[in-house]
Amino acid sequence: MRRERHRFAEAGAQVVLVGMGTPAESNAFAAKYDVPYPIVCDPGKIMYRIFDLKRMAPWGFLAPEVVLKGVSAMARGHLMGLPQGDVRQLPGVFGISTAGKIVFSHYAADPADHPAVADILEAVKETG
Repeated sequence: MRRERHRFAEAGAQVVLVGMGTPAESNAFAAKYDVPYPIVCDPGKIMYRIFDLKRMAPWGFLAPEVVLKGVSAMARGHLMGLPQGDVRQLPGVFGISTAGKIVFSHYAADPADHPAVADILEAVKETG
């Protein structure tokens, strides 16, 4: 999403990340990965519960599709750092209109399951 920030800006969308880290951890993450978006810190995972985001089963990291995605990411130069927080917590992506309506939702099936930027932008643009 970082590489597509201009497309989000053109669509009038404001991207906000929610993470489980503390402010210090989030600031270090943003600096290390050149994150251009604000990060809301949620170490108590309140937002994760509100949006009903699931946790992966303990053996989920060994699923063939998860292993394949991890190897593929490493082959492209995306190396993993040391795990922090709840490594089994699955992410999600939500588009919320200025009226507070959820216009896009994606519940990840595994840690590397991300929606296409075009799908998010399409939902955001349809709301005006």
